[in-house]
Amino acid sequence: MLSKSGSRDDLRCISFVYVPSALWWDIHGEAHKYITKLKVRVGHRKMDNSIDALCSQAVHSVLDSWSSTFQDPTYQGSEFLELQRPDGWPIQPFYLNGGPWLSTFRHSITEFARVCWCITGHAPIGAYYRCFKINEPHGCTCRAALQSRQHVLFRCRDQYSVHYPCFLRDIASFLKHNPTAFGFNWDPSAVG
Repeated sequence: MLSKSGSRDDLRCISFVYVPSALWWDIHGEAHKYITKLKVRVGHRKMDNSIDALCSQAVHSVLDSWSSTFQDPTYQGSEFLELQRPDGWPIQPFYLNGGPWLSTFRHSITEFARVCWCITGHAPIGAYYRCFKINEPHGCTCRAALQSRQHVLFRCRDQYSVHYPCFLRDIASFLKHNPTAFGFNWDPSAVG
């Protein structure tokens, strides 16, 4: 049967009808059997085709690439604070349950931002202002000539409680005891 336009394409359509599974309609059971028999192989092993396995493989590939690239000092940068795991190896990013980075800070974005500023050296301190030629004081309130990250973390007894952090938890403890360290003081009257 042709439509008024004379095209058979008008007959090609799919209709979806919702039928609650509680009605136990026979075609539901048949469709379920058909779909569960269907196996699509994506990887080399039988379990490689699950979404979790593929995501895990992708993440491990990215982490391996990052680890090898990060060994190059020109990629890492001169200001990156390398922290250690308790076994002495450098801490690496990880993706499960927020990984060791974000989960250490109780998933607080503000605390995590401050630790990122501390670790990368992109914090509102004198060394950063000097490096980027920002018209702000370069010295510390304790009268040190340059307020660097090392000065804030290890030497300044005037403004901060000194901790000597080596591990991520040490940085978390330092930031908890020093709520103004490595944080920006936003001027409410400023734009942006």
